[in-house]
Amino acid sequence: MSRHTSRIAKHHKIDANHAPVNRFLEGVNTADLQLMLDAFASDAEVVDDGKSFSGGAIRALCEHGIIGHQGRVKVLHQEAQDDGRSYTHIIMEGDFGKEFGIHKPFDLFLIARVENDKMWHLDMGDVDPKKATMRAVYASVGNPNDPLSSIRISRRNFPVLKEGHVRVKMQAVSLNFHDIFTLRGIGMHEIRFPMILGNEGAGVLEDGTEVAIYPNLSTDADFKGDETVDPHRHVFGELVQGNLAEYAVIPKRNAVPRPKGLDAKSASVLGIAWLTAYRMMFTRAQLRAAQTVLVQGSSGGVTTALIQLGSAAGYRVWTTGRTEAKRNLAISLGAERTFEPLAELPHVVDAVFDTSGAATISHSLTSVKPGGTVVSCGIHSDGGSTDVSINLMHLFANQITLTGVYTGTRDEFIDLLSFVAAKGIKPYIGKVLPLERTVEGLKDIWEGTTNGKIVITI
Repeated sequence: MSRHTSRIAKHHKIDANHAPVNRFLEGVNTADLQLMLDAFASDAEVVDDGKSFSGGAIRALCEHGIIGHQGRVKVLHQEAQDDGRSYTHIIMEGDFGKEFGIHKPFDLFLIARVENDKMWHLDMGDVDPKKATMRAVYASVGNPNDPLSSIRISRRNFPVLKEGHVRVKMQAVSLNFHDIFTLRGIGMHEIRFPMILGNEGAGVLEDGTEVAIYPNLSTDADFKGDETVDPHRHVFGELVQGNLAEYAVIPKRNAVPRPKGLDAKSASVLGIAWLTAYRMMFTRAQLRAAQTVLVQGSSGGVTTALIQLGSAAGYRVWTTGRTEAKRNLAISLGAERTFEPLAELPHVVDAVFDTSGAATISHSLTSVKPGGTVVSCGIHSDGGSTDVSINLMHLFANQITLTGVYTGTRDEFIDLLSFVAAKGIKPYIGKVLPLERTVEGLKDIWEGTTNGKIVITI
């Protein structure tokens, strides 16, 4: 066979490999289910967003997952890979918003193995295999009732460095209840999926600078003042991709150099839970040394931070805890006294810090002295209910301040890093897991079985 004939034969083989893919795509555009199905071998496998489909599941995927959403495609590029597989880059559009959180045409890449004019394996996803990839943990879609089912641990395309941003090689990322909100599709802003999780973290810049990540961002470049009340504020993993990956690209101002001696795992927990606790205790409560505070909880991320910060600052820290083990943990972290949940205290306190919400807010209000402060930062009880009932007569007659906290400012974050380093505080971390076991950590948060912060190392 001549070299010219060989090239023609190879070209025909490439066209043959594309043929069933193109029939499949034609079936999408014409809503012809049978044409789509005829493109597959009887024992074919389809992998869509890391989930495997075969047999009748392929039919359901084509009928309901694609045609059922008025899916339409446009082919941008098609070629054969070195291993002979068919590579196709398409733009897909349709009404995928309600079910998948996708509100605009999106890139999709199809890698197909073809034999006898049929696809026997098709890999579909929004990761371009021709570009560099990294390991990441992301939410595929919002699922209010079963958030853990939305977790994907797979490869994503390497983040592109943008002007005014820096690339961080991530070392450790702390998990937060906010990650559960993302997985449930709940947020201050509409979440666009897929979304990499991770609101905070610690890592190293390309020049070797060790940094902790400040979590707050804004869509308003002109906003001035306290960024925690910026109506356009958001955190990583909400409007922009999060940090639970091998690399993250973040604004320069969010990469804060770590004080000497502050290791990556400790720094990784400070951006959300610890910064929230710092603002609750030192900005909102306005306490003096030796005053008494009640922390509603003993083992969560914010509550363990409050115990350690309050103890280091010279406050008398009381806590509540559901079990003896949780109460003993609080004592080991510096609490002076512990009580069972909703127990009547020996006397009222100067401030109460409430992270649970509906289950504890009434107890918090009755436990604080006249003129005292109750600081709320969470709705982690009763399934995240936001509906509470409080005694307004008690509130205004005793001139109690009831206030909320949402993380903290960048200046407060810098002060927090310095305080933790200067006091030699070792943030309590209950569990350290590799990236591949992230589901285990998120399951603990969802089920309320955490014991301190959970850190993912990368």
